[in-house]
Amino acid sequence: MSLRFLALGLAAMSLGVSAHASGTSCEQLKQLPLSDTSIEGTVVPAGEYKNPAAAYMPAIALPAHCRVRGTIKPTSDSDIKFEVWLPLQQWNGKLQGSDNGGFAGSINVPALAISVKRGYAGVSSDTGHVASVAEDASWAKGHPEKVVDFAHRAIHLMTVNAKAIVNAFYGQAPKRSYFAGCSNGGRQALMTAQRYPDDYDGIVAGAPAHDWTHLMMSFAWNTKALSAPGGFIPGTMAPAIQAAVNEQCDALDGVKDGLVAAPQSCTLDPNKLLCTAGKSEACLTPTQMQALQAIHRGPHTSKGVRLYPGFPPGAEVGAPLPGMGWDGWIFGQEPGGTGQGRFALNFMRYIVTGDEGWRVTAFDPDKDASTIDARFAPIFNATDPNLSRFAARGGKLILFHGMADPAIPVGSSIDYFESVGRKMGAPERDKVVKMFLVPGMQHCVGGPGPSIMGGLGAAVQPPDPSTDLSAALETWVEQGKAPESVRVIKPKKLAVAFADPRAAGVERSGLLCAYPKRAKWNGTGDASDAASYGCVSEN
Repeated sequence: MSLRFLALGLAAMSLGVSAHASGTSCEQLKQLPLSDTSIEGTVVPAGEYKNPAAAYMPAIALPAHCRVRGTIKPTSDSDIKFEVWLPLQQWNGKLQGSDNGGFAGSINVPALAISVKRGYAGVSSDTGHVASVAEDASWAKGHPEKVVDFAHRAIHLMTVNAKAIVNAFYGQAPKRSYFAGCSNGGRQALMTAQRYPDDYDGIVAGAPAHDWTHLMMSFAWNTKALSAPGGFIPGTMAPAIQAAVNEQCDALDGVKDGLVAAPQSCTLDPNKLLCTAGKSEACLTPTQMQALQAIHRGPHTSKGVRLYPGFPPGAEVGAPLPGMGWDGWIFGQEPGGTGQGRFALNFMRYIVTGDEGWRVTAFDPDKDASTIDARFAPIFNATDPNLSRFAARGGKLILFHGMADPAIPVGSSIDYFESVGRKMGAPERDKVVKMFLVPGMQHCVGGPGPSIMGGLGAAVQPPDPSTDLSAALETWVEQGKAPESVRVIKPKKLAVAFADPRAAGVERSGLLCAYPKRAKWNGTGDASDAASYGCVSEN
């Protein structure tokens, strides 16, 4: 998850159209009457912001702004911290809401820095608790109201308060409000569109963990499969598995380029990976192969009922950093020592069972799935396909998902998109939702393929909807022009790309097409250049 967060620590050029009008001063905002909320404002002079979690990333210059810190207490056990950053000059009239990954537990300050740098008023929350790492859920044990705050209430209340603060400070309400999030932030995004459709005009939901209960069951299923005697696959075997997958499936999309762009069509031949002359890290034993096939298949009951999509083959090796692929999220160095294993363990221990001794080997889909869903799906899950209220107020939603995501399988987003079509009808859905699938992209960012196309925060300035999903969303909301494609890049300098993608150089680029269309190579141009592709409807 690290690259996703350091992506949010950088910003591009600022562009604004409005100065601080004759509203309430920053210091006087503390007198603003807000329900169950206390705030204080401090003027921060222009200066540099350095993300403390990413010391190797460059500092960015921020304009002078009013930094509002607040606390919301909708219940006696709630303690939601939030911040609103307001540019003193050149406010563009818009509010940008920012997300939280994992189990949250901290305000997304890097995203606030990006927002204010780019001319937006920005808002973010810790969702009501403190956590040291993304997988930490210990705060939830015995605190059902904090669970609700995390699940959906905090993002809604921070938004309501932010709009009131913006109105008081500038003397006018935001002309438009946008939200961008990935992973749990993608779940927050879909939850907002479904449960609180009036909060935002446009929403970007990346790799959404929206079917939270089944995602956690999937994590438990995968970890249990790898914890079976002889079933563990160490992360060091990821290169051998990836090589076998690429050999069999790379060219399925018509281009042999190191990316599996059609993972749903990739069926790995186990005979190509099975050991024939003794166990080694270049092959799998039959027991290890069974574990791998269980992960590809996804969790099912003993009667064959699918609970969640499996993880398709492709990009098993983390890139650009080790651990960002299957090597860290699914395999790990020991059974359960993975991102998936830790999320499953903490969810089950602190939220579902209350038993800190619970072990993943105890997970039983037949017995546990219905119980977990009955109690927690209404709180956590954002799976409602009826977006009619969001559509009625003119809301627009962009989904994106890496096809090589090792944390949340791409099939979950496809399932949701299709469910909206079945509920609303495909023509009505397409007026409000667009989805882009990214070949070779891992979780929210990174992977062997191009993965920089905006959508993680405020739009890069000046906006270019052909290269930035956030700008494409604003164009759709404000001008009525729906995005049909976007250029995605793999930059030569990743750190620079998050600050200013136009100055980062391009190692390769690709074309993303609004689903269900896909990009097809023209057969003659450079296969690593987006200009050599067009959008087609064929499978």
